Amino acid sequence: MDFKRLLLAAMILLLIGPAAFAKAQKKKTVKSSAVAAAEKKAAKEKAKEKSKDKNESGDEAAAEEEKESGNAEDSWQLLEWEDETQRLTLKYEVIIEQRDRRGNFNEILRMTTKDNTPQIKIEPALQPGNYRYSVISYNLFGVAKAQSEWEDFAIYRAYKPRVNGVSVGVNLSSNIYLDYDNDGIITFDGRNLFMPSEGYDDLSFTDYILKTDKGREVKPLEILEHGDNDRKIKFKFDMNDLDVGKYQLIATDASGLTNDPDNGNLLTVRFKKWMDLNLSAGYVCPVVLFDETIEKYFGSTIFPLSATARVTFFPVKRRWGNLGIGVSAAYSWMQVKKSEYTLKSSLGMAHLYLAYSHPFFNKRLSLEAHVGAGITAMLGYQFEFDHNIKSDPQSSLNPSFMAGAAAQFFVYKRLYVEANVDFVMFFIPGDMTFGAVLPSASVGWQF
Repeated sequence: MDFKRLLLAAMILLLIGPAAFAKAQKKKTVKSSAVAAAEKKAAKEKAKEKSKDKNESGDEAAAEEEKESGNAEDSWQLLEWEDETQRLTLKYEVIIEQRDRRGNFNEILRMTTKDNTPQIKIEPALQPGNYRYSVISYNLFGVAKAQSEWEDFAIYRAYKPRVNGVSVGVNLSSNIYLDYDNDGIITFDGRNLFMPSEGYDDLSFTDYILKTDKGREVKPLEILEHGDNDRKIKFKFDMNDLDVGKYQLIATDASGLTNDPDNGNLLTVRFKKWMDLNLSAGYVCPVVLFDETIEKYFGSTIFPLSATARVTFFPVKRRWGNLGIGVSAAYSWMQVKKSEYTLKSSLGMAHLYLAYSHPFFNKRLSLEAHVGAGITAMLGYQFEFDHNIKSDPQSSLNPSFMAGAAAQFFVYKRLYVEANVDFVMFFIPGDMTFGAVLPSASVGWQF
């Protein structure tokens, strides 16, 4: 009776085994990891060992040996797949075919696993090239039950890149100064600096990207020059993509090996002047926009006897603009003579403000916006009558708000002329609201 049950179970396995594996294939559960999991690690270790030997010996031949030592065929290669019917499988047979120059595939290797583990080490190791493989599963009775679809994979030449030199075209240093014009041309020196991939059949190539210490990535626009010995490569970058920071060129070869960090590969983008200090002084003409009191007593809303000065400090300089803080002051003499009296006073303003500026036209023109708060004062407000009769001088300090815009045009090096317009509003107790616009023209120097 036991023998009949055993025979019946075996017949069921023979029937359902192929069906289960075929179902798994339909769901595409057989997958490939194509190239070995340990391939990169082994290639890196060999590259380091060879590099050490080369440094000790100084022999050029050792350098060439290093270039070849990272090939994928020097490390072990592994194929892995998944199979939902693994517990019903006795073993697997793997067929590997290589693609020739005409695009045809030819069988080059057959291997069989020792058990039902869905992976196999490729022996002998494959040379760089384009391949495909298919897996045949065998049931518990050693009968082939199903064959997977063909899966493509590639074996790349693994050359570990090295980048140990950088030179900016305009100044032949490793610094880009945003204060000056830059063409975005940067040259890198090293070893195993190949051209990027040019097609499906390319088995030896390198991809490049600039990466900041904060993880931001910048891709080159184009490659302008490539050395015949793969030791030099010249790029052109979009200067609008390069902001203040420290960058390193990350070179990644076809197998995924990348260059090690090297101080010689450090590109610094910064302003040569870490800050700007603008100092200007000139003429201002306040124009009162609203307040009947001023016009009633002085008979005018314009006060031309005036002067102004500004100091702006920009400690934050970036490609998108500069941020800073500043102080402005303005003074106006106010006087009116009437038949009954003479009225004298002066108007003083002082404001602390935040400023944003951005240069244009190769930094010949700078536009600025600023906003702040401060104090506006009516000083020495006094009536004078005949016979030297005078009222007591009156003064008031009042909080005020200021907002404005300025344009600086640099006429010679750091000498500039400035046009500025501010709007000021302040409130005087007694329901007096004073609003004025202050156009000014000044001469300044940038320290």
